[in-house]
Amino acid sequence: MAIELKVEAARSDSFDLVFNAHHDYVYNLAHLLLRNLQDAEDVTQEVFLRVYKALPTYEPERATMRTWLTRVTVNACQTHRRRNFLRNMLHQNPAGEDEFLDKMDSSILGAPEDHALRSELRQGVGEVLTKLRQEHRTVLILHYYLDLSCQEIASMLNCPEGTVFSRLHNARRLVQAQLEKPAHRHTNTEVR
Repeated sequence: MAIELKVEAARSDSFDLVFNAHHDYVYNLAHLLLRNLQDAEDVTQEVFLRVYKALPTYEPERATMRTWLTRVTVNACQTHRRRNFLRNMLHQNPAGEDEFLDKMDSSILGAPEDHALRSELRQGVGEVLTKLRQEHRTVLILHYYLDLSCQEIASMLNCPEGTVFSRLHNARRLVQAQLEKPAHRHTNTEVR
């Protein structure tokens, strides 16, 4: 009985370390992928519930903690999207998205004009990202925001590396096409 309590205490301590070190990372990734503050909170809770259950089986030689958490988060986001498909279709512009995009670039030390241009560009990119299909948005975020290689992304998504290259190529093409459109032609429809 005493040994079981010590094992449980060690598990709890390990979980607390992982939670404290990676909570913000998981939440921000979930928010970027889902575009909704409440969904990101729900998925973050789900991820850490999964982590708590699976932590004893985590194998550091197979993947870093950050890589493992990214895979768990991406999978949890995909599951969440499938479960909430209809609700997400009705909720095209979630509250708090602009606030989150503003937090992504807190550098306002430059000239006011530079800050205004960066803010406008960031808003435009954010709008385009919300219109991308999930698989395109996911690879863009993992590659450019998290700076992961295509090989790492392929491993996380359990797909061939060529698929990741293809999705990145198509996503960049779609983003460029949307950003080159005049502002009055942007619509709320998903870009394919």
